[in-house]
Amino acid sequence: MVGDGFKALSGPTRRQGGVGREAVMGEKGERPERVFPGRTDPWFIAAMVIVAGGLSAACIACFLSSSPALLWGWLALLPIPALVALAALPVRSNRLELYGDRLVVVYAGTRSVIPYAHVRGVRRTRTLWAGTANSLDRVYIEAPYDGDAIVSVRDNDALVAELGRRCGLGPGA
Repeated sequence: MVGDGFKALSGPTRRQGGVGREAVMGEKGERPERVFPGRTDPWFIAAMVIVAGGLSAACIACFLSSSPALLWGWLALLPIPALVALAALPVRSNRLELYGDRLVVVYAGTRSVIPYAHVRGVRRTRTLWAGTANSLDRVYIEAPYDGDAIVSVRDNDALVAELGRRCGLGPGA
């Protein structure tokens, strides 16, 4: 996420003129008005498998190089389930939720809140640097107050149109 201006758990505080964290994150039982499921390209899945697989192989190599009677050898196997879970998290937890007054980017277990009033522009992009987009077909959400977001959903055109409408942006914003 470094470098793309995206801030996890962002949103205005009461002191900054916002509505406060408890209201921004949603009340209990509040459902989004619309959800855009995230898009994950095959190259991203392959990259995650290579990284998690390589690190898991290193753990197995450490285990095999030690004596099975030693506790330290068995401890080398502990990170494997965590590596698999961490590799799957960006694929499984990847969506954009639209509420009445804000959008919420859900990615890899984090939630980033951007009020519609803070969005200055929405456009398609193919930039390589994006911590929250599992595809090269991306949408750039310009929100200088809360931190810009780069996302990739299954229907990027519909997202651009919907955010343009909700944020009061003209065509081609």
